[in-house]
Amino acid sequence: MTRLSDGQPIRGDVVAVIDESSPVAGAGVYYVVTAAVVFDPSNIRHRVGGVVGERTSPFHYRREGPEAIERMVALIEDIGLMASVLWRPVARRGQVAARRDLLAAHARRLAHDGITHVIIESGDETSDQRDQETLLDTFATEGGVPFRYDWRSKAEPLLWIADAICGITAEHLLEGNHTIFDRLANAGIIEVVNI
Repeated sequence: MTRLSDGQPIRGDVVAVIDESSPVAGAGVYYVVTAAVVFDPSNIRHRVGGVVGERTSPFHYRREGPEAIERMVALIEDIGLMASVLWRPVARRGQVAARRDLLAAHARRLAHDGITHVIIESGDETSDQRDQETLLDTFATEGGVPFRYDWRSKAEPLLWIADAICGITAEHLLEGNHTIFDRLANAGIIEVVNI
């Protein structure tokens, strides 16, 4: 398995980007996995890069100020993407199983929707290997994974969209901050499902 595909071309005109978050919730966490479907990814990649301006560090929702967050939310509203967020409350030791289950559920949905390329934010070599095993197991009886997939670091601007949606959802679920979430939900951009 190739470790990272940073800088490699994106195949097709529709790509899904997947990121996860595990905000603390009492003694456990809410394990959140977002799949954002992006149309015209080459153009959008360039536009997302503008959210941080001249800065060289990637966008990370939890570290951004209100101006950068607003630029990202406005961009998400403008580009017409669709995001699905699957989440589950788990004990801290349940995160590996939750990731497997939620990634498999997203993979089935994305395959059903005809997505041709899926980009997953890389964690480390072990977690990427587990992700690959999950994808292979999910489609084992169907002749293989029906889309191209790879792992990229946070240097991939398209992953910043999924990061932002994870952060917005975590605020909605845990902190009672619904303002941005409601904007995206009311626009039909975001769907959240507890599985």
